[in-house]
Amino acid sequence: MSKRRILIVGGSTRAAADSVRRAGWEPVCADLFADLDLRMTAEVIPVQNYPNSLPDDVAHVRADGWFYCGALENSPKILEQISKKGNFIGPLLGTSPDGLGALRNPEWLAKTLSEIGLKALSVANQSSPPVPNGTWLQKPLASAGGRMIRIWNEIAAQVPFPEPHYFQQIAGGIGASVIFRVDGGTINWLGSARELEAPTESAPPTAFSYCGSFGPIDDLSVTVKEKLRMIVQTLVEHVPSLEGFVGLDFRFDGDEVCIVEVNPRYTASIEVLELSLGRSLLSPHVNAGGPGDLSRTSAFESLSTSRFTPQINCENLNETRIVAKQILYASESFVAPDLRQFVSASDPWTIPMMADVPVPGTFVERGWPICTVLASAENRSSLETRMKERLRIVWDLLRKPA
Repeated sequence: MSKRRILIVGGSTRAAADSVRRAGWEPVCADLFADLDLRMTAEVIPVQNYPNSLPDDVAHVRADGWFYCGALENSPKILEQISKKGNFIGPLLGTSPDGLGALRNPEWLAKTLSEIGLKALSVANQSSPPVPNGTWLQKPLASAGGRMIRIWNEIAAQVPFPEPHYFQQIAGGIGASVIFRVDGGTINWLGSARELEAPTESAPPTAFSYCGSFGPIDDLSVTVKEKLRMIVQTLVEHVPSLEGFVGLDFRFDGDEVCIVEVNPRYTASIEVLELSLGRSLLSPHVNAGGPGDLSRTSAFESLSTSRFTPQINCENLNETRIVAKQILYASESFVAPDLRQFVSASDPWTIPMMADVPVPGTFVERGWPICTVLASAENRSSLETRMKERLRIVWDLLRKPA
């Protein structure tokens, strides 16, 4: 029997494509970058004008199902067009476009969480800006990866913001993310990861750029886990079309938790969790190496028979390796060197030194992501050492003339 084909659309689909491969399926991808390693491991659909051309680009694709990743949750109209034009791509394995308006509305989210007694970060819209005293962030409504976020102070107030935006109160504590999967109203905890706080070696364009994550983490209290569960449960009750992966970006301090953003789609941390746990999160029937069967899943199916457990449903964390991914950004524009000898179409369960590798000769603009560096270890201290070693090697390779 031939492998099930899954269409993936989004800004960068490589991580999701590897997840599809780990589930035993075949990825078909349409994205902005079409990186070198993606071309070696997936069928890549040429994109004429991302994201507007995506409906036409994938109209001819034959697939057994499809899903989107960042940042297409900000483009529900495009997703609707893909659904209408893609007559042969199978069901959408995720939240339908009609549910994205509420989930991506920061004012609705803050109001909804406050109504159930959970702490919500204060927000304000652009027509009623708060006092520019440095205690707020100015963020685009179509946010993704920390793009264009800046502190709202007197300097920012003098510089026009180029697109629709809102303001969100700055939260203290530690930044983290948690991944759930919703299957027909059944909520399953998949795991949690810690955000990298804009490390200087990533050369991020801003202090708020997404630079990567590591996980799984096991330092969330039972109270925090229960609050996170309550948030997802509330979202499911208010948005019936919420389905598939749900990522919550949050800050926590002890038992206090503040939600920063809801990402109702495949998120960057899923790759970290799959590689650390040795288990596919797309198909519940797959541990490292085993094929999955899409016919046994309904919108990815539930990972367990229980409705929810506040414990990470995996091997003992003491017996599980920690995996990290760190994105490197271009501090100045350059032409990507030829790194083909360092990239191979490897087993998707193998952790490569680098991923999202640009095609040789690609012009990488200042501030754009270059590639992702990955590493694993038995504990955080060893992981930090391993990552520094790999970063040094990758930066040396990138600095060689193209």
